Amino acid sequence: MNLKPIQEQVVVVVGASSGIGRATALQFAQRGAKVVVSGRSEAKLASVVDEIRGFAGEVTPVIADVSVFEQVKAIADLAVETYGRLDTWVHTPATAVFAPFAQTSPEEFQRIIDVSLMGQVYGAMAALPHLKREGRGALIHISSIEGQRSLPLQSAYSAAKHGVEGFLEAMRVELQHEKIPISVTSIKPAVINTPFWNNSRTRLGVKPAGIPPYYDPD
Repeated sequence: MNLKPIQEQVVVVVGASSGIGRATALQFAQRGAKVVVSGRSEAKLASVVDEIRGFAGEVTPVIADVSVFEQVKAIADLAVETYGRLDTWVHTPATAVFAPFAQTSPEEFQRIIDVSLMGQVYGAMAALPHLKREGRGALIHISSIEGQRSLPLQSAYSAAKHGVEGFLEAMRVELQHEKIPISVTSIKPAVINTPFWNNSRTRLGVKPAGIPPYYDPD
């Protein structure tokens, strides 16, 4: 792999309004990348944009729901339309329900798959043609340690993250076979202190919590 220096890159960060995505977008911008940030909340995304512009960073926002392929594709298309290319795609969004499998509804399970697995798939599908045209680049997907070791009370989330690991490995090997120098990276965090724990639905009778220690998104 021969990736461009960060200050020469156009970087898309999906899920940039909070948590790992926000920290990622800020650090790329601070290091000189042109950044396209995406999220569902216009107000939260605006605060990221304001912070980046506050230190003279270059940033373009786009509202999108990762469970809709056309909206994810529009993120990639806007990056290329605005800056002429795409060098790195970072995909972070996920959602969960904390409940026994027997108390998880089909609709809830489907929604988690749509966001936490299919959203990641759509991100790669949207970004890969642009990266191939550049002849190099990086796909960075935020997975989870649950992509390797499932935890009880998180069956849908664990299933989604196992799916992420499966499709990324297949795609990585295909790119190696084609001798296309696009890196495919799966980040498998432990427990990160983000709004994920407040935003996830629970049937446990208590606020969901991860297994300590908690790490800061930075």
